[in-house]
Amino acid sequence: MYPMITEKEKKSINKALNQICSHRIFLNSPTHILLLKYLVKKTINEEEINEVTIGSNLYGIDYSENKRNSTVRSYMYKLRKKLTEYYKETEGNEDIIFEIIKGQYNLSFLSVDEYYKSKPNYSKSVKIPTKYIKLAFVFLIITIASLLVIQKYLKKPSFIWEDYFRKGAKNLLVLSDQFIVYEKLTDGKTYGVSYPEINNYNDFIKYTKAHTDKELSTTDYTLMSKMAPYTTKALSYWFCSNDSDFQLELESKLKYKDIQNHNILFIGQYKTMNLSKSLFLKKSKIFATFNDGFKYTKDGIEKIYNTEFSANEKVEYAMVSYTSLNPNKSALYFVSNNDIGVMATVRKFTNKKWLATFKSELQGKSQHFNALFRVSGLQRTDISCELIKLEIVN
Repeated sequence: MYPMITEKEKKSINKALNQICSHRIFLNSPTHILLLKYLVKKTINEEEINEVTIGSNLYGIDYSENKRNSTVRSYMYKLRKKLTEYYKETEGNEDIIFEIIKGQYNLSFLSVDEYYKSKPNYSKSVKIPTKYIKLAFVFLIITIASLLVIQKYLKKPSFIWEDYFRKGAKNLLVLSDQFIVYEKLTDGKTYGVSYPEINNYNDFIKYTKAHTDKELSTTDYTLMSKMAPYTTKALSYWFCSNDSDFQLELESKLKYKDIQNHNILFIGQYKTMNLSKSLFLKKSKIFATFNDGFKYTKDGIEKIYNTEFSANEKVEYAMVSYTSLNPNKSALYFVSNNDIGVMATVRKFTNKKWLATFKSELQGKSQHFNALFRVSGLQRTDISCELIKLEIVN
């Protein structure tokens, strides 16, 4: 262990950290990379590390609301497993070993010799009658089999998430983003602005040709609303707790090959969709997008569900669509033109108890569906989320 870390040692530690983070075991696990980098930084700076500081600083957990929150313990357990797997695969090629002792949160930097000296092997010979060995072996097999059955039952993912949590699944979280352009205004200054008519480069070309009086140019950034970080955080917890992960992509960068090769999760607004616009609600016979909400048509009756305002409340509508875009690949869309609608429905669909209740709504029919939710918020804080229309898609 390094009691006082020199600059030379810091370089070696950072080199080892970069090697770990770029290895295939960690490459697609941003949650564990973030936690490992945090622990390394705190250890180098000789700062105190414990469950509360990690949870508060890194994940924004409020322990005053739930002192038994196990998020950090779960992440630490899985990080410890990944480090063990990494060093097993790269055995003999490391100068520094990062060790987190079971039950602790402090990270140690050990040489290879120190690491193995800290784990001496003790063995004792005990003579046990053969009949007891046989009985113990049978008992062990029964116990292991029982534990595996229990674990499989407890770990079984909720029905719509099976493809996402399958071992080796390739998942992609797509975040909607708004195209931003530079515009020179009457004060002679250039500002970043958005137009509902412009949501990709082709739209930009078309718009500039129709509005030659405006001085417009493209930017190198796009804009996302607050639903993006909040839902990404919630989904990261959900996937981590089910031993799975996902990659990120912006809607403005999404390509057909991404859809072909991944299970898709879409988070965002319909009005900022590009490629996803041609896929969302494609198989629906009763739903369509309409203005700031959705249109429902069945048996000749048409009803519009648009955002509603009153003095003390705002009501909005969100659509959750679960479908298949390619064989063996699922697509799950959380869509609303308002932040609260998406955040509320994501919270519903990452709750196992609620999902079990929702499954009964399908009445044993096809798992694919389009579900319309009414979401209300008293002063945008007191949120309720109610299922009002359900379409089962064959």
